[in-house]
Amino acid sequence: MESNNDQYTFEWANDTHLSEILSFLHENFDKEETMLKSLRDNNSLTIEDEESMRIDHERLIRAIFVFSPCIIAIEKSSKKIIGVNLMIVSKNSKSDDGADGVSAAFSNNPPKNELMKQYFNYLSEISETADLYGKFPNSKAAVEFYAVAVDRNYRRQGLSRSLMAAGISFAKNTVKDVGFIFGVYTSLYSKKAAGRLGLKSIMDVDLLHYKDNDGRPIFQDTPPHNVVSVMVLQLI
Repeated sequence: MESNNDQYTFEWANDTHLSEILSFLHENFDKEETMLKSLRDNNSLTIEDEESMRIDHERLIRAIFVFSPCIIAIEKSSKKIIGVNLMIVSKNSKSDDGADGVSAAFSNNPPKNELMKQYFNYLSEISETADLYGKFPNSKAAVEFYAVAVDRNYRRQGLSRSLMAAGISFAKNTVKDVGFIFGVYTSLYSKKAAGRLGLKSIMDVDLLHYKDNDGRPIFQDTPPHNVVSVMVLQLI
């Protein structure tokens, strides 16, 4: 897999990388992704809360990793992971009678922490509203960029875009009957990178519309990244 960069190389992740990937995503995804960061920052979390949130997401990522492709960027000098694109290949339930590993991964690994339950409920609501297979009914399969994360020392250098470009190449050349590639983008930077690769927003959700029981915005600290975009690259 070519990266065309003097600082890092791309590789397909395997089981030997999983422990480092989990630690990397905890630091560079869990603590940085707009929605999850807002939930963490606006709630008083104990050490036990922090740990249960980490365990919840780690358990799900482990389940996804079993059947999902994952591209990693490895710094040539240190041999450390500096970027990850964890993807999920899903099947259209209307055209595939086989067991859906995606559904099983999520249903068999429900979060126990209340904030993580909220987080995944919001994501599930966004995905259900987007109804991608309904919008692209001829698609038998899709590839989701579930978690694209870059080491903070390598951001704003095009690495996330390169990771997504490698994922697009994988989807086009490897995944049978793939109809579209998509991701749920929660920052201006990630949306800009995806847009440069041809992904287009088909649905925007303003996080400021989510209110608590007292009518206060749940994600009040998210501007200017308060608009979540479901972005798609249609292939057929």
